[in-house]
Amino acid sequence: MTAMPLQTGRTRRPERSRRAPPGAALLGAVLAAVLASGCGSSGGSGDAGGGTAQPAELTEVGWVRSVMKSVYLYADRVPAADLTGLETASQALEALRVNPPDRFSYVEKRTTYDGFFDEGTSVGLGIGLRIEAGAVVLRFVLPDSPADRAGLRRGDRIVSIGGVDIATLVAAGTVTAALGPSEAGFVVRLGWRRDATLTEADISKASYTVSPILASRVIERGGARIGYVALYTFTETARPAWDAAIAALREAGARSLVVDLRENGGGRLYVAADIAGSLAPRSAVGQTFTELRHNAANLASDLSIPMPSRPGTGAFEQVAWLVSDITCSASESLIVGLRPFRDDPLIGTPTCGKPVGFEPQVRGDVVLSAVSFIGRNRDGLSDWFDGLPPTCTVSAEPYLPFGDEADPRLAEALQRLGSGACSATAQAAQAAAKSVRAPPSFPARLPASLGLASETGLL
Repeated sequence: MTAMPLQTGRTRRPERSRRAPPGAALLGAVLAAVLASGCGSSGGSGDAGGGTAQPAELTEVGWVRSVMKSVYLYADRVPAADLTGLETASQALEALRVNPPDRFSYVEKRTTYDGFFDEGTSVGLGIGLRIEAGAVVLRFVLPDSPADRAGLRRGDRIVSIGGVDIATLVAAGTVTAALGPSEAGFVVRLGWRRDATLTEADISKASYTVSPILASRVIERGGARIGYVALYTFTETARPAWDAAIAALREAGARSLVVDLRENGGGRLYVAADIAGSLAPRSAVGQTFTELRHNAANLASDLSIPMPSRPGTGAFEQVAWLVSDITCSASESLIVGLRPFRDDPLIGTPTCGKPVGFEPQVRGDVVLSAVSFIGRNRDGLSDWFDGLPPTCTVSAEPYLPFGDEADPRLAEALQRLGSGACSATAQAAQAAAKSVRAPPSFPARLPASLGLASETGLL
């Protein structure tokens, strides 16, 4: 059995030769110890890897049971399920997963997994969906994806898939199934509405490059320049894309920054650590960014990731986070890891609630991302399963283009950065949310049966 890098549940990269990431000298020594554990260790974290070597003749289902009884964070609570008749890793995981609290573990093909996290590629349409009151809206359309080339845009309403009315598919719970497999060349017929205009077209799924940055710009407000960047994920390709965007904003004179994490479902923690380093004050360098804690049988795999020094360290005086129920895992760890050093406002709605991560285990072309650690920041904050609450509550989401100043959440962030206080509307929404005291609701994530898409939201 092979272990892989740490992600949102991963902290480490796959066990293959590659140069250390730029600016990761401080983090490298820590990760080196984790990477060295290889197949023989008893556990890991996120992408930090680990796991117990298994006999080659072990079946796929037996392999999953072995991982869940050893590396899995909730190993002592795994049900004594009868796995007779089960044939796949996904089936075994579903039978053994401890839910709640684990609504995150999933299985994916290694080719798909490596393509996304290492090479920054994906196969499909390049869209993210949200179902609202029986309607299906596009949360995002990745640049230069098949959907983008077909003319689809964020905020478009899907009205039909394969000639079937969307209301019928929503009622049957088959919206994602109707989109078909993520295979290059598979053609899906989509109908969509933008304002009063209806469009229908055949779109062929294909491989494309995933853009980690969805938008970046400078906003002029009251004589000040405020940077805006929408970060979609924490992959190998996200670090250079982030560095380039931040460098351009700094060169343009931005000293305050709005980071849009509304569509960011997570990714690799060491990438999140580097991004945190670029936003941290200089006094935070070398201190703890996040600590990873494993089950009682794998305490030797516990790990502390320090805050690295990065281009941009100490450059931004103010930061505001745009968040939603999709803001998850490494996105939350980024916010929480910086909190002891800078208490920046969250604008939007409560986040996803995923303080746990994976140390993906590999068997052939199968990657099992089973929850294997829980994270905590320097001050011990660890349990945010109910999500991180917003500082200024803004629930309106008209799905305007990323970076549009008319966007309610961005407008609120600009207001907060300028005045130091939430708007009256946001304060009222905050008070109303507290008075209702509604139980936390799970976010609009895709089901774990969809594999990697359950984390990325990407179809």
